[in-house]
Amino acid sequence: MHDKNLAENLITALRYEYKTYMEILKLAESKTDSLAKNDVGAIVTISEKERKMAEQTLKLNQAREQIIKSMAERLDEDYETLTVAKLSKLLKEPYSKQLEEIQTEMTELLAKLTARNEINKKLIENAIKYLDFNIQLLAGPNPASATYGKGGLEVSSANNRSMLDLKY
Repeated sequence: MHDKNLAENLITALRYEYKTYMEILKLAESKTDSLAKNDVGAIVTISEKERKMAEQTLKLNQAREQIIKSMAERLDEDYETLTVAKLSKLLKEPYSKQLEEIQTEMTELLAKLTARNEINKKLIENAIKYLDFNIQLLAGPNPASATYGKGGLEVSSANNRSMLDLKY
């Protein structure tokens, strides 16, 4: 039966997708460590691997969508509203159980990945704020040293030169 092959293909595609997202989670965890250590070289390497994994997930998503379109046609269902959860109810055993399991695993994995990406986002934002602070500190005027005039009143000095002596 052709539907049986489609169901098996869908489950296989979802498993590959799960493995790919698992690899992305491992990369995200490595990225967290590299961000904490401020290891720019490792961050660049990890980002390149993430880009390749993102391309792979895009291809897997496209393959999964094609399979679901074919299944929607065979089952006389609307492709736009056909979800994996709905498919698991429409298919017979053992496919329905396998789809439910992979959907649960994928949901849990994507929640972990989302949480890890949020941590990485915060670390990157903090690093950017720190760099911005240092640039402002270096590019801003030197702090004025207190100079006192007659009567003990503070007189400002006109030394507004930056720590960075930039010439234009």
